[in-house]
Amino acid sequence: MVGLKRGMKRIASYLLCLSLAAGSWGCGWVGELEENSAAEDLGQLQAGGDGVSGQDIFKLLPEPELDYLVPEQYPGIWISLGGYDSKGSKELFFCGRSLPETFRIMDTATGQCVYTGRLEEARYDADTGEYYSYGDFSDFVDVGEYYIDCDIIGRSYSFALQEGRLQEQFRQAMTRLQQQGQELPPGTEAVRGMLQQIIWVLLSYELYPDVYEDGDGNQIPDVLEYMTEAVRVIVGRQESAEPDELTYELAAALAKYSHSYQKYDSRYATDIIQLAAGLWQQAEKARAGQGGMNGEQARLMAAAELYRATGQQKYAAVLEVSQGGILQKAQEGAFDRYDYLAAVTYIATKQKVDVELCNRLIRVMMNRAEQIAAGIPRLAYREVDQEKNAIDDMMWDMAFLSVVNYAITNYEYGHIIESQYYFLWGRNAKSYCFWEQDISQSPAWTACYLMMLSEMRATG
Repeated sequence: MVGLKRGMKRIASYLLCLSLAAGSWGCGWVGELEENSAAEDLGQLQAGGDGVSGQDIFKLLPEPELDYLVPEQYPGIWISLGGYDSKGSKELFFCGRSLPETFRIMDTATGQCVYTGRLEEARYDADTGEYYSYGDFSDFVDVGEYYIDCDIIGRSYSFALQEGRLQEQFRQAMTRLQQQGQELPPGTEAVRGMLQQIIWVLLSYELYPDVYEDGDGNQIPDVLEYMTEAVRVIVGRQESAEPDELTYELAAALAKYSHSYQKYDSRYATDIIQLAAGLWQQAEKARAGQGGMNGEQARLMAAAELYRATGQQKYAAVLEVSQGGILQKAQEGAFDRYDYLAAVTYIATKQKVDVELCNRLIRVMMNRAEQIAAGIPRLAYREVDQEKNAIDDMMWDMAFLSVVNYAITNYEYGHIIESQYYFLWGRNAKSYCFWEQDISQSPAWTACYLMMLSEMRATG
């Protein structure tokens, strides 16, 4: 019996050595190894012959070989990396295979729990195999630096509660706005982005003037001074070129600027509207000669802005004509982004308008707002890794929803805008901050973001 036990031990030792050798080659070698190679090395290890020892076979490398991929890890608690206004609404989200019932707000400096809240009823997502829930801590208003901690899924990134946080971020966006107007790079697309910025920012100023400040006390809102700088840069870059789609966009932006700036400097505003009218004539002449221009999406928007600024009927006729006018495009479902902005301007003008046309355009805008609201994906399906076009659509949609919410003050729209705002600030599955990485790099997106902030400040 003793001999049998010893024999079993020898067999076990042999098998252990064999498994160790196979395991070593499996991790350290690339390619196919023949079976006899494994047997030879094992024999050398056991015999210690040919100068090969077990220490040489299993010698550690001088540095680790980390040639494998580690899956990205993200917190299961989603918060705004930009913080929250201490006196505003404050929500956070949770996701995981299993969720706790409560969460704790911890003071970053002391590590002490300062607030305990409850998660709302969790929802299960069969596609991801995870539960999703949210918590509300709007009643916690103490200014400071915190993080969220809870059982099962751990802790969040740090965030701040601060008085006037939205106002501070608004000023941050305004500073970026000024920089973009001064550093406009060459190229058609850069000019187009700046023109879109001028249009969106001035529309935001028209709807929500009270949120814009006069920081230097010269009786001219800072935003109009920034837009004046941008306009002068663009006008100064004009070159002799064949009229194209950009000509209509430029005419629209300049007409909108002239309308907003006329009470502060009527002479300069007059010069700008004359320039806009000249650009319109160039574009119309080219259009007539070509039998229509390729991609003239901004034509109706330019007509609307010029009609409001000048009151000349020829521009209204372009909008109101039965064939090719704004109503026909609405009926055909052919509205694009600039057509919605044309509708906003036409409805808002103090010039004589077709009341029935205004009513129809209002319905078109309401329908578009409902489409945007219905198309916002549920939290679980909000993509973070978005292409440029997807971000562009998201920013335009939120800016337009902010415009509609000015007219009807819909609680649902306001909540969507606020939710999307925090999503952009990192309250998402990958804690990705769109403002820092994407939005602040684009003049048009910065303007759309500013529209969102204007709406939130005005209604919050």
